[in-house]
Formats: sequence, structure tokens, C-alpha cells
Amino acid sequence: MKNRTTAALIAMALGAQSSVVLAAGLGQHSQVLEEVVVTAEQKGSLTAVSEQASIENLKKIPGGVGFVAADDFLDNFTQSIGDTLVFTPGVFADTSAQRENRISIRGSGLNATFERRGLTVLRDGVPISRASGITEFQEIDPLSIQHIEVFKGANGLRYGSSSLGGAINIVTPTGKTRKAGTTVRVEAGSFETARSSISTSGDTGKVDYYGAVTRLDSDGFRGHAEVDSVYSFGNVGFSLADNIETRFFVTALQDDFELAGSLSFEDALANPKQTRETNIVDDQDRNLDVYRLSNRTVISLSQVDIEAAAWFTKRTLDHALTPFVGIIDQEEEEWGISTQVSGEFSLAGFDEQWIVGINHAQSENDAEVYENILGEKGALSSDDDQDAENTVIYAQLDSKLSQHWNLVLGFNYVDSERTNRNVFAEPAFPGGPVEDDSGSISYDEFSTRIGLLYSPSDNIQYFVNVSEGYEPPGITDLTSGGALPFTELLAQESITYEIGSRGFYKAIAWDIAAYRSEVENEFIDVAAPGFFGGTTVTNTENAQGDTIHQGLEIGIDVDLLSGLVGNAGNLRLRNILTYNDFKFDDDPVNGNNTLAGVPEVVYVAELRYDHGETWYAGLNMRHVANGAYVDYANTFQAPGYQLWGLTAGWNINSSTKVFGSIENIADEEFISNVSTVANLSTEGNQRVFTPGEGRSAYVGVSFSF
Repeated sequence: MKNRTTAALIAMALGAQSSVVLAAGLGQHSQVLEEVVVTAEQKGSLTAVSEQASIENLKKIPGGVGFVAADDFLDNFTQSIGDTLVFTPGVFADTSAQRENRISIRGSGLNATFERRGLTVLRDGVPISRASGITEFQEIDPLSIQHIEVFKGANGLRYGSSSLGGAINIVTPTGKTRKAGTTVRVEAGSFETARSSISTSGDTGKVDYYGAVTRLDSDGFRGHAEVDSVYSFGNVGFSLADNIETRFFVTALQDDFELAGSLSFEDALANPKQTRETNIVDDQDRNLDVYRLSNRTVISLSQVDIEAAAWFTKRTLDHALTPFVGIIDQEEEEWGISTQVSGEFSLAGFDEQWIVGINHAQSENDAEVYENILGEKGALSSDDDQDAENTVIYAQLDSKLSQHWNLVLGFNYVDSERTNRNVFAEPAFPGGPVEDDSGSISYDEFSTRIGLLYSPSDNIQYFVNVSEGYEPPGITDLTSGGALPFTELLAQESITYEIGSRGFYKAIAWDIAAYRSEVENEFIDVAAPGFFGGTTVTNTENAQGDTIHQGLEIGIDVDLLSGLVGNAGNLRLRNILTYNDFKFDDDPVNGNNTLAGVPEVVYVAELRYDHGETWYAGLNMRHVANGAYVDYANTFQAPGYQLWGLTAGWNINSSTKVFGSIENIADEEFISNVSTVANLSTEGNQRVFTPGEGRSAYVGVSFSF
């Protein structure tokens, strides 16, 4: 996992002048909101939510949420969405390949491979998570983000999410929320890395626009890890009337990267830059193209807001793996619609707020697999038509019980279908069996939620909630990515209990939550034997017994110069501690063992000085006491590690900035990611460890005009 740090104060970006304390928890940003209200009202629109409005909405949720402003990461070499969430309590992100993260919130998708489950990801309130139940985090370019809303667990009900991890809403810049003009950004650094980006925006009153194009090239830390990525995004908003606005969003992405592959434990630490010869010979890589068009329209009436959205996405995937798996070639088309009605009414002198919504998405995927002959397509070995449908109906009532107490009630209903139709099949190897991997399965369930929010003052909140969760498997889980026959799985279900507090007092700001999730049928990913035992594929199963996910999420920031007379700058100490206690509960095979895939304790800290709006410098640290268990039998645990980094920047003038960072200063060798197995001591293939990136340095400059 690359050690990413924050770069600029949101208050500076918004024009606030007094000292503030920040972190990616919501409590720390509440103080910023108070100062922004005094200094200047942020621009926004019906379809483009401002940072200020997002924070106000998040403050109404009785549970763990997070807020990440773009200025927290834009002055660093942030490659992926996982890098933007390092300072969000409860979020664990590691690097499995260049520009590819595994993101887990509260133990969601603990061990999923490239196609991730456990989270609902949206862009400007419109889902980009696929109808088939998975998300491609590659679809997000960090340089075209305004801010991020994080809804942990069932706190994502606002968007109909009931998955264990919750929801992440990526809010993009628009001509209404971004200063008009053009910005050019150029970066370069270690491993022959270069990134360039240009973005522009404007607002005529009736029409506003934003557009951005980013190109990333890198040879990567390891051999056979080259990245070639071009990402473009834009939106255009039309104000049809004072109370009606529509906005169109366009995405075009070509993201190609080579796969260096996993190594044995000894090789990963002794020579982390190496890659296996077979990865080079077979030219293993992952190439994803995405074209997406969506629309969001809002009609605001006196006491009711009506929202409607529609989207269409075309994805093509060329994914070369081992000779046993082959070359995966997929073409998918997906469309979806959603609508939401929200409003308020008065009861006993208090405003009651309500939301009712429905999302529907369906996709058709032509999933072919070819033999991998030295990196070239050989004979067609399988051809499947994969159809998926996903419908979510949700509702929520926020009832004001008194001046300080709010009761939140909610439910959602999930109805999902997954179908895999075998069109053609040949044996994986000469003389091998021909298996028909056709299958179809459907899922549906109601989930409920109740939460209580106590706000004794404007800057302090306490909350408690009980929530049910429900998550159907993705088609990738049911078919092992096309490598194994269709296997029916039960949906993963959970009930979560949560308590916490957020806010600020004088020089200290905090965001703290404790939770316990009791999970049935948890998805467990294990390595299944491959051709002649020499390779493996990932096979998803339901845990035979229940599992427990419980933990503590703490974000505490301290302004060390608060109250000092004549203070010209801010010196802040940021602390993020995530404690994960994920385990089996009297499992017939694994007893009470720890779940594999995520370390127990992760501590991230940063000491940073900002000299007004002129320059800044910071020292950051990421400490993992003990790494993750590799197997569910708990026979092997990756070692812990500690990474140090430096970051600095200088605002030459109002339009020109120079910034840079050094990561993993000590060049420590560590394990970034593990592929989970049932019992490592009995596995013929011990290559399940991904080495982390060594020392690296990056520098960048941006010009605005």
C-alpha cells in the first residue's frame, strides 16, 4: 500500500482564514463548516452539491460517516481512489497492482480479487457499481474529484446500500462548484512515472460545464508492472428554470496495466522488485475500457424534491492470466434508472424529513475465455452470456423528537438476479472434462434500520444505531471469473450495532465509532487448485458458520498552535487508528480463528505545518503492528511494517503551485497484499504475497488561468 498524505487545508481552499483542525472523519470537518459559513457561502446547484451542503447532510446521519475534500490529497501523487481514503477511520486500502486497490470498510470484501464486492460506489449520486454486484475502482480518476462522502455499513441507506461496507459517493466538480478557468497539472517521479492533466470549467448562469483529461504512464516499482492510462470526464448542467436543473455526465476511460503477480514470502521480501518469468512470458495484464453516459435531473418544489437519473455504460475487458485460466475477453452493456422523492413536513413544531427511492440496473455481458499462448489468444475455451438485474427500493424518516434528539427509521428491499448461460465450452486442457457452467439464481430481502442522534450543541454529536445488511454475490463470485462451473451461493446477511461520537472542542477534533456486526454466510475467497497444481484460481464460498466483524474507528486531530498570539500558521497532529477484530464464530472448520486478509491494527499519523497560504511541510507515518493472516487456518501471518513519508508544497502565487512527496523513506520491504487461502501449510502454491512499493519520490506543478 502506498503511503498517501494530505496536502492542503480545505479552509484555505474555501477562503477561511483562522486555524482549523482536519481529518477525513466528519467531526473534524464540522469545524471547517462553521468557519466557511462566516466567510463565504459556497456555490452549489440542484444537481451539484457543494462541500458545505454535503457536510450538513452527513451530520444528520446517526452513524459512522466520512468526508474527504479533494484538497486533502490533490497535492500528492494519488493514483487511485484507495489512496484518497488513507485518513478515513475504518477504511483499509492496499495495493494489489499498479492503480488497483482492494478497499475494505469494516471488513467488507476482505479478500476479493480485482473485481471488488462489499461496497456500493456512486458518482454524483448515480451508481457506478455494476448490476452484477461488483465495482471496478479503476473507473475513478482522483484528479476529477471535488469531494468524497463515505457511508460506513448501513449508514449508506441514503443511497439504498445495505452491504456490509456501505457506500462511497464520489462528487465531481462542476461549473457551479469550481472556479471558472483552466488548470494544467504536470507530475513526474520514480519508476519513469509521468502524469499530466488539464481541466476547465465555466458558468454562464443557464449553462455550466466542467471537463478533465488525465494521462498516466509508469514503468512501476516491479518488473512487468507498466501502466498506460487515459481518463476523461466531463459534465454539462442546464438550468431549465429556477427550480429545475438537468446535468449530463460523460466518462471515457482506457486503463491498461501489466500484472507482476504474487510471490512466495521469501521472494517478496528478498527481492520485491522481481516478477515471475511466467507473468512476462504469458504477458499477464488487465486492460479495461469504459464509456459511460448518465443524466441526473432535479425538480425542487415548495416542500418536495424530485430526482431522476438514467445511465448507460459499455465496458470491455481484456484480462490475460495464467495458461490455466486463459485470456478473459468481455464486453458488457449496462443501463439503469433511478428516482427519489424527498421532502419535509412539520409535526409538533419540528421539521420531519423523509426520503423514498428506487434504483434499477441490468446488464448483459458476453464473457469469453481463450487459451493464453505466450500472451496471444488461442482457441476459444468458453463463452458465456451473463445477465444481471438489481433493484433496490428504500425509504427513510428522520424525525425530530426535540431540539437535541433525532430518531431515524429506514428500510430497503433488494431484488437481484444472476444468470450465466453457457454458449460454448471446450476442455481447459486436452483430455479434460467439459463442464456446463450454466446457472441462474435470484435473491430478495427486506432490511431495516433504526438510529438515534443526540446533538447537545452545534459542535458535538453522539449516535447509536442498529442495522440489518444484505448482500447478494456477484456473477464473478458464482463463476470464479469464468474459471470454474456455476456455483450457487447464499446471500451474505448481517446485523450491526454501532455507537459513537463526532465533533470538536477548542483545539481538538474527533470522530469515533465502535461497532459489532454479526454475519451469516460471509463470502470467503480461497485459492482452488489449478492445472497440475502449478497455478491457482480464486473460488468464492460461503463460510460454514457465522462470523463476527467488530472494531473501533478513531480519528483525533490536534491544533498544536491554537490560541497562540501572533501565530502565522497551523501545526496539526492528525491521528487515525483502526482496530479490526474479524473472526469466525465457532466455525466447524476454523473454530474462532481470525479472518484472513486485513491486519488487526492500522495507525496513520501526520504532523504538518501550514504557513498561511504560502507553503506547507509534513511528516507522515503508517504503522501496522502485525500484518494480515494469509489463511483461515491461521498458520501464517504477514509481518508488520512502518512506513515514513514527507510532503511539502509552495504556492508561488495565486495561480501556480509546486508540490512533492517522498514515500517509504527508509525503503522498508513489506507485504502490501495477500491472496487468501484455506491453509497455507498444505498449499502447493505458496505464491500469495504482493510486495509493497519501495522508496519513491514525486514532484508536480499546477498552473491555473
